[in-house]
Amino acid sequence: MAFPHKFVGDTSIFGVITMDEQTGNIYKNVYIQDTSGAGMNLRLLSSGGVIQGDSVRVSLKGTILTQFDGMLQLDSVDVDDNIVTQSTGNIVEPKTVTIAEINSSIQAQLIRLEGVEFSGMDVGGTWADGDNQASLNRMLVNCFGDEVIVRTSGYANFANEVIPSGNGSIIGVVGQYNTDMQLYIRTPLEAQMADPRCTASYLLYKDFDDGSTTSGGWGSFWTGTNANGTNWGEWEIFGGNVASASNFEFASFTNYACESWLVSPSVNLTGTTLPILTFDNVTRYSGPGLELYVSTDYDGSSDPALQGTWTNITSSVPNWDVDSGDWTFVPSGTIDLSPYISPNTYIAFKYIGSNVDGATWEIDNIIIQE
Repeated sequence: MAFPHKFVGDTSIFGVITMDEQTGNIYKNVYIQDTSGAGMNLRLLSSGGVIQGDSVRVSLKGTILTQFDGMLQLDSVDVDDNIVTQSTGNIVEPKTVTIAEINSSIQAQLIRLEGVEFSGMDVGGTWADGDNQASLNRMLVNCFGDEVIVRTSGYANFANEVIPSGNGSIIGVVGQYNTDMQLYIRTPLEAQMADPRCTASYLLYKDFDDGSTTSGGWGSFWTGTNANGTNWGEWEIFGGNVASASNFEFASFTNYACESWLVSPSVNLTGTTLPILTFDNVTRYSGPGLELYVSTDYDGSSDPALQGTWTNITSSVPNWDVDSGDWTFVPSGTIDLSPYISPNTYIAFKYIGSNVDGATWEIDNIIIQE
C-alpha cells in the first residue's frame, strides 16, 4: 500500500486503547491494540473522547493511513464520527520483550522491559523539562549494553519528576522516529526500578542491604555523647537496609552534640574521564544539612576530622532532600568527580548535630561509575 492512503469505504478496526492523553505525555494521539497484539497510533482531529481501557470500534472512512518519520499512523481520526466506545475498563497486558527485540515490527505495542535502568549520565535527571515545556530523551539500558530511548513530553504532568535510579521493570508503548526506536511511558508508577543497578561497570557500590555500614571497606568515625548505651548521631543501619544518622533521643526528648563521618573505601578513578557519584537521600526534622566531602590524600584508616585534605562538595549535589514530612528517598542527581581523579579517591558523608537540634538523615545506593 502506498502512503498516504485515504479510506473511503466502510471498513472498521477494533481494539483497546492502551495509552491516552490524560497525563499530557501525548497530545491529540492515542494508541490502540487489537486481540492479536498489533498496535496503531491514532492521530485525533481534536483532543479527548477516549481513555485508556476503552474497547472501541474505529471506522476507517475518511481517515488517512500514513507514515511519519518511520512511524505508521492513522491520521485525521474524528472521535465523534470515527470512534464508537463499546466497553470501558479493559486491561491489556503488556508483552514482555528485551531491548534487543524492540524494532519496527512491534510499533505501537504495549510492552514491558525487565532488568533495565537509566544510564548513569541520566540518573538524577527528570523525565523532561516541565519548566520550559521541552521534551527530553533519556537512555534506558540493560546489563548487556543494549539501549533504547525513553521520550517524554515537557507537557507531561510528571515531566519534572526525577527518574528512578535503580534497576527493574518499565512499561510503555513503542514508538519510532526515523531509525530510532523509542518508548513512551503512561505513568511513572509503571517504572518499578528499585533494585540494585548493574554492578559490572561500577567503581563503587554500597546499598547497605547486608545490614552493615562498614562492610566493603567503609569506615565510620564518631565523636559525641553516649547516653543510655547509644552513640547518638553515629551512622547505623535503619530498617535493615539503609544508613541513618540521628542525634535525637525520643525517650528524653534530647538532642546530643555530635560529629559523625561515613567514609568510603579507596576508589581508583585513574583511567576514567567522567566519573560520577549518585546516591539516594532523605531527611526529617530541623538541623544542619548533611555534608559531602572528597579527598585524594586520605590514608584510609584515620579519623577524617584529623587526617587528609577534604574538599567540601556539598553544593555540587543537585538534589538534597528537604523535610517534606515523609520518608521518600530523593535521588541526588549526578555529582562530577572528574576534578578528583586519582588512584586513591575517597568520599565521605559528614553528619552534624548540636545540643539544640539535629535532623535525621538516611542515605542509600551510593554509586560511583564512569
